[in-house]
Amino acid sequence: MHRKLIGIIVLVALAIPAFSASFPYSRALDTAGDITSALSLAVPAILFVEAPSSQYLTIAASWGATMAVSYGTRTLLKYTIDRDRPYVGQSPRPESHDEDHDSFPSGHTLMSFASATYLQTMGSLFYPDSTAVRITSATTWALASATAILRVVGGSHHLTDVLAGAAVGSALGFLGPWITSKLVKGNPHAPTLLVGPTVAVQVGL
Repeated sequence: MHRKLIGIIVLVALAIPAFSASFPYSRALDTAGDITSALSLAVPAILFVEAPSSQYLTIAASWGATMAVSYGTRTLLKYTIDRDRPYVGQSPRPESHDEDHDSFPSGHTLMSFASATYLQTMGSLFYPDSTAVRITSATTWALASATAILRVVGGSHHLTDVLAGAAVGSALGFLGPWITSKLVKGNPHAPTLLVGPTVAVQVGL
């Protein structure tokens, strides 16, 4: 089902060029988008503050797997779909030509929205009473939205690139915590991290 959804998003995004807003390239806005994207990926570390130490391993594995799948999906789509960035054939533009045809989807947006959705979903499923998680979740959404906007107004992406990135990233960001909850919640065999005078991994049998 999710593969079909991603396929539909790709087809719609490529079939509606009228939605492709074009802005002149700005190195400053491009850099700003890099910063907001990086910050959005860092914010979910709040989970390690709120969670008991026995859940550190679960969070690390869940977060790592979600981000790895998100990055892999981003890379596969960019490799499969050739789409010129708005600045191709324009001036100013980046000095490098390596990413001229990697416009779809916006990787920055995909990863940022995966992070925002991951944190909100993880918080809802595992830490529903945490005020800190709710506040930082809102912060992550703001950073993800800012990233999407900056990628368009900075001239690095078409509007449909960021819309697709946001949709795909949100879907993957939800799946990570959802699958984690199915594997871990109420499962006495789930691995836990024991932190004390020594650090060890315990797996129930």
